[in-house]
Formats: sequence, C-alpha cells, structure tokens
Amino acid sequence: MLEISCDSVPVQLAWVTANFEQHEVSNSPLVLSDFWPHGEVSRTYGVFNEERGMSIRSLFIIDTSRTIIHSEESTQRGVLPDIECAVALVASLE
Repeated sequence: MLEISCDSVPVQLAWVTANFEQHEVSNSPLVLSDFWPHGEVSRTYGVFNEERGMSIRSLFIIDTSRTIIHSEESTQRGVLPDIECAVALVASLE
C-alpha cells in the first residue's frame, strides 16, 4: 500500500513523524511525493483539483497488470475513502 501526496517531501516527513505513534501508522510508512511536477500523478488518475491545487482524497486498487480494479474518492472534508472495504477487497483477490 502506498500513499501519494502533492505535499513536498519535508511536509510528508513531518506528517509521518508527528502521526506515527498517534495514528498507529505502519512500521514503515511509504509516502510518495507528487509535488513536482505538481500533481502529475493525480492528474494522470483524474483526481487533481485544479482550483485548490491539490489532489482529491482517493483510493485506488491496481492489480499486477496495472489495471485499476477499484477506485473511490472522498470529497467531504475529513472523510477518508473506506480503507477497511479496500483491504477486504484485496484479501478476496488472493
């Protein structure tokens, strides 16, 4: 599982460090930066909000052939895509 954010690497490092214990982030969180060129990955997946200059909170499950088999967006402030549902879906594929 990878997290991709339009934040810069220093901002991501600060977030992971501050939230590691508080939110029980995995032992080795992997946060990738979509900072430069700003939002390129988000634009590729159609989830970059040009007006706000940031990506929409989204969750994608991509199989080994690079096909998107599930996607979910959350446009409500403070509401994340359903991680538990995604984990169950991945488990059902194995």
